[in-house]
Amino acid sequence: GNEEKHKLRAHGFVYTIGILVSFWALVALLLALRAAGATLGWGFQFQSPVFLSLMAALLFFLGLSLAGQFEIGLTLTSAGGALVTENGAPKQGYAGSFFTGVLAVVVATPCTAPFMGAAIGYALAQPAAVTFAVFTALALGLAAPYVALTLQPAWTRLLPKPGVWMDILKQAISVPIFATVIWLAWVIATAYGSALVAALLACFLLLAIAGWF
Repeated sequence: GNEEKHKLRAHGFVYTIGILVSFWALVALLLALRAAGATLGWGFQFQSPVFLSLMAALLFFLGLSLAGQFEIGLTLTSAGGALVTENGAPKQGYAGSFFTGVLAVVVATPCTAPFMGAAIGYALAQPAAVTFAVFTALALGLAAPYVALTLQPAWTRLLPKPGVWMDILKQAISVPIFATVIWLAWVIATAYGSALVAALLACFLLLAIAGWF
């Protein structure tokens, strides 16, 4: 907050570039897979029992984390901190802001994927230009709150203070996550029978044990 305004704005711009580059890399990978003949259309993945099972297992594992059994991302954040710190202090150059944007994509997008599923599914079913535009919009949306704070540093006074409410909110979010897991298990049971559901429940048990360790 002690920086000159034009420096703050420049850091916000570089941070946004880091997010955009990361999202564009994802677009390039997805378009390459589609060009190689992979069938990527809206909702196609839900026709695969393997995808349904993996998604249910992933959400179950995420739900355990949100409920407080363990924390996800602490090690990754520490590793990424090496990119944005220098001699134990934040880097003053723009490289720190750029890699902070990259780190935001790496850490945040897996957790937000269930909420971006409709937009991503639509994008993958469209021509390359539309796919590119949708992912660019997602990237700008991810960057927008922080860019707004670099444009108006005084707005930081409006942010809620950290506290116990953050843990309570995180635990509450686990409830709809577990509800989604139940729905996916029901879809698997309806389409593929009880044997696959039994295997999925065994997988849940192993994930719970892994989370406990």
